[in-house]
Amino acid sequence: MFLFLAFQDWIHQTVLFKFLLSCYHFIFTTNRHFIFTTNHDLILPNEIITAILLRLPTKSLLKCMCVSKSWHQLISSPDFVNTHLKLNKHHRVLFSGIFENIKFCSLPPLFNKQQLTQELFHMDPPCSPPFFVGSVNGLICLFNRRRDTYIWNPTIRKSKKLPKSSWGTSCYTKYGFGFDDSRDDYKVLFIDHCGNSYNGELSNTRVVVNIYSSRTDSWTTLHDQLQGIFLLNYSGKFINGKIYWAASTGIHDCNVRNIISFDVADETWGSLELPICGEEVFNIKLGVVENDLSVLYTCKPGTTSDVWILKDCRVNVSWMKWFTIEYPQYAVLYRFDSPIFTFFIHLRESDKDNILLLIPEKIMIFDGSTKKLEHEATVKECNTAEIYAESIVNPLTIPYYGCSNLGEVEVNVEHSSVLVECMD
Repeated sequence: MFLFLAFQDWIHQTVLFKFLLSCYHFIFTTNRHFIFTTNHDLILPNEIITAILLRLPTKSLLKCMCVSKSWHQLISSPDFVNTHLKLNKHHRVLFSGIFENIKFCSLPPLFNKQQLTQELFHMDPPCSPPFFVGSVNGLICLFNRRRDTYIWNPTIRKSKKLPKSSWGTSCYTKYGFGFDDSRDDYKVLFIDHCGNSYNGELSNTRVVVNIYSSRTDSWTTLHDQLQGIFLLNYSGKFINGKIYWAASTGIHDCNVRNIISFDVADETWGSLELPICGEEVFNIKLGVVENDLSVLYTCKPGTTSDVWILKDCRVNVSWMKWFTIEYPQYAVLYRFDSPIFTFFIHLRESDKDNILLLIPEKIMIFDGSTKKLEHEATVKECNTAEIYAESIVNPLTIPYYGCSNLGEVEVNVEHSSVLVECMD
């Protein structure tokens, strides 16, 4: 059903794309001056052209940018880029291997074992071997062993190398990537636990935080941060303006005590209590369900995991248990003690919720309606993964992309309604 809906959506966008290009071809070949005359002379009003372009996927938009200077100017404008980003629902998955290559595919093939092997493509990242920091608005932050850090848009194949910084001075470096929408500022965090830590205690360590701001294109260093706290997961989860990590009280203490958050706008730290599981927790993984933070509890290795969702932590901390995953008996063969890489994708198909679980070289789909792991596929040499939204955000000009003021455009194109709601 999901593949059918995705195919239907692709057909719809292809028709719009061909229709728009046909109209432009007719106008351009019939009267070269006609399209640039006053609005009442246009065969297609600018509002309709803009609305159709906003409905197109990024690949088609890149082709449209080559049609004319006016289209290139429109599509590359900050207002258009930001509005298209809000409307775009196309996502891809990047797989980083133990070697220096990256593979990628769209989401629909992940739900089809046979199609996955045919839909994986290779991609050259700006650095190798790549380590993912996170993804925001179609941009991927990544680094290599030389501590070269990049912000990269794999859709348009453009990247920006960040200035050098002093992060990475310890064996325990954690990181995060977020966006301050109030100032149109992308920020990268590297958190180093430095000092003598052979005994696993944090009393002899100090925490140094390096923060990059795209607004200033520079790094700032903060000392004496997070005293007595050790972040467990390497990459934080960015949700609603904050980056989240699971935390403990010692470097060798794997028991999660709470969840630490970093407010990207205010650059302040916060803490969240964990949901009460009732049992000793073996492992905890953070994930994202739409715009909510989620926690995957594993109390009994290789048997079950509970999924909890945090609802609107800005008011009160309220955890809701969503469901329980029962792993198959052969899970131990794949070291399935707990999913090592966990991403949550909330897909509505007749009220069916699917969860995408990624472990080394394995992809598994949990069907929320049947409460079973119904699909499995193999991605060889996969070490980590990152989900990102396709966008045309240019990392070389990201300080200038902000809130759109295109207003509200509502048109009907061959019985297909296009509604664009934008901020002033």
